[in-house]
Amino acid sequence: MIKALAFGQYRFKNSLVHKLDSRVKLLFVVILSILIFLINDGKRSLFFSLFILVVVLLSKIEFKNILNNLKPFYLMLVFIFLMYLIFSRNKLAQGFIAIWRFLMLIIMSFVLTYTTTISSLIAAVESLAKPLKFFRVKPRNAALMISIAIRFVPVMFINLSRAREAMASRLADFRKFRHIKLMIFSLLGRMLKSASALSDALHSRLYNENAENHKILRLSRYDYLSLLVFIVFVFVIY
Repeated sequence: MIKALAFGQYRFKNSLVHKLDSRVKLLFVVILSILIFLINDGKRSLFFSLFILVVVLLSKIEFKNILNNLKPFYLMLVFIFLMYLIFSRNKLAQGFIAIWRFLMLIIMSFVLTYTTTISSLIAAVESLAKPLKFFRVKPRNAALMISIAIRFVPVMFINLSRAREAMASRLADFRKFRHIKLMIFSLLGRMLKSASALSDALHSRLYNENAENHKILRLSRYDYLSLLVFIVFVFVIY
């Protein structure tokens, strides 16, 4: 599963979504992530799902890749469903909507990272976060934190796989809470060690938080056309 995991990893494809400006894609994901919480009925959720399906097809992403990247979240989805089933059975429809929202957020994030390089995402965040300078927030730091968070997702799953394999070789029984707790502590230790190594690497390379990204970003005709389609979509669904 870990070998097939592509979440947080860019894959080059000659698709329309790959050609879009990184700022446009990031803006789309942010707006959709906010508006998705305004959907409370099946008709609009179906229309929204069809829109995301079209985006996935335009991105030339294979469905098996999406399913593989959803596997680590299956337990969380089951947990959400069980919570509604046990404590709010009369609101089970809302539980399905909550699970659907979670799935859509994962798929949208996957499409963004699949079609956009990390360097382009950093440049996009820095460009969009420039107004934060008024609040004394440095755009470069915000972009760095987001890019690190994206890259740490596949690293986390790799470390989880290694911790699980190491404990399995010692005949651990993951049906026991004590062994699950030990695996989680092992994962946290590995992640903290990775974070410490990254911090040392930034200091050794004289990271300058006041520097600016000089990558030039220009909107193309595809970007303007996608903006128009997106505005029509938002208008129709909301």
